[in-house]
Amino acid sequence: MAAPIDIRLEFQEDVTAGLRRGIAAGLDMTPAMQEIARHLETATAMHFEQERGPGGVAWKPSERAIAEGGQTLTMSGDLRSSISSTFGPDFAAAGPERSFGAAVYAAIHQFGGTIRAKAGRALSFGGRLFAAVRIPARAYLGIDDQDRAAIADILRGFFGRAFAGAGGGE
Repeated sequence: MAAPIDIRLEFQEDVTAGLRRGIAAGLDMTPAMQEIARHLETATAMHFEQERGPGGVAWKPSERAIAEGGQTLTMSGDLRSSISSTFGPDFAAAGPERSFGAAVYAAIHQFGGTIRAKAGRALSFGGRLFAAVRIPARAYLGIDDQDRAAIADILRGFFGRAFAGAGGGE
């Protein structure tokens, strides 16, 4: 009769130890967040390469890209170059650096909108004058189902290692 009790107590100790490791890992998820941030930055780079937003939504080609045979949202490459990632114990993010020059026009490309002249009465694009220019939304930031699955895999691995005693982030 003592053997079943010993086995049960050993099992309970393993579960308790695993839960403690899982809780400790949850208090500082930096390694997992670093991996998630890296994934988000890579996914965003792929959006520029494929000229598609999250979920595979194709961007409307820009007039400049059509005329010059280039890619949409990559005239100078500044917006793409401004994408970086950051992370901490409980967050992961990727997006344009706020201090980079591209940050000025990052939102208009993500959400779309109308640009109007601030000084003077017209905007000049390609030698032509316009009272206003409508920029369609071309989402390059965001999380789609593939990203959610990748993030879930990263977190499963992180917490699986923590519960197993292999270290949450190693």
